[in-house]
Amino acid sequence: MLALTFAFSPIQAEPVRLTIKARPGLQYDIFRFEAKPNAFVEINLVNEDDMAHNLVITKPGQRLNVANAALSLGVEGDAKNWVPDLDSVLFSTPVLKPDSSHLLKFKAPEISGVYPYVCTFPGHGLLMYGAMYVGMPLPDLAKDMNLPELARRGDLKQKQLHAWGIKRPLMYRIFMPNASPAAIAVSLKHGQNYCWDAAQCRLRYLWYGDFIDPWPVWRGNGNGLAKVLGTKYWEAGSAGAVQVGNIESTANFLGYKKIDGQPEFHYRVNNVDVYELITPLHSVIGVQRSFRIPNNKQLVSLPVGSVSQVSFKYSAGKLKDGVLTLNAEEAAAFSVSIGLKQ
Repeated sequence: MLALTFAFSPIQAEPVRLTIKARPGLQYDIFRFEAKPNAFVEINLVNEDDMAHNLVITKPGQRLNVANAALSLGVEGDAKNWVPDLDSVLFSTPVLKPDSSHLLKFKAPEISGVYPYVCTFPGHGLLMYGAMYVGMPLPDLAKDMNLPELARRGDLKQKQLHAWGIKRPLMYRIFMPNASPAAIAVSLKHGQNYCWDAAQCRLRYLWYGDFIDPWPVWRGNGNGLAKVLGTKYWEAGSAGAVQVGNIESTANFLGYKKIDGQPEFHYRVNNVDVYELITPLHSVIGVQRSFRIPNNKQLVSLPVGSVSQVSFKYSAGKLKDGVLTLNAEEAAAFSVSIGLKQ
């Protein structure tokens, strides 16, 4: 009797093809997707932002390690597309300039798990990431701790909160928590935000991630407070404003002018004009405060608040007991930076 044998071909997993856009505010427009083990995956990364981004897929649980290793590349970073030489890096795109794209093709891992993808351009990895679920169902969005906080709240809600959408810098004169009624909230590029107090002429606090929800103020006709939506990492506490000379005096706010869309605040202390411009750092999450005090012949002091939990640097002067002191020449133009510790 003739024996018949049959050869069965394994069922090919359905391919995954998608476009992921890098958008302003350090975010991908798709935060997560599913793929079967060994499936063919094709990601078209499109950079719609005005700064550089990439996309790196890592082994499970290795997102932060890879992002931190990219930071340590230093001068080699550009040549390596800010992708470190680690076994935990599985697939990656080159760094894309604005208005460019790259098609990344790969075979999904055969082992089920949650595989993060992250932008490893310096300072972006804390905010700009997502997850590829291989052989696993997607959990409830609000409980998915593999995603940024913004995604867990229901995708890009901030587009619905502001008349200017995702355009940055973005600035509001609005009532803010832990500030005087003359607060100014500013959202910078790279997902960085701050609250500046015009009544006291000082920086109140910094946060990263999403900006604010202004609707509690608008709905209450000025009786509510805007809600900070990101993660606060520095606060001035009881520290005051810049002081000029040995006599403590109240600063008087004189307005601001915009430089590349960012406000340079102008105020007067002890009859001396002070100018302060706050800009985002590029290598880490943080800001640089640039001061100009051009017509001054006295000592200047700047209380900087608690800096033990941040990376703090200053271009001139002496720091002691939370106060930076500068002579008149040093104070003519100086800067301090406050960054999130990695």
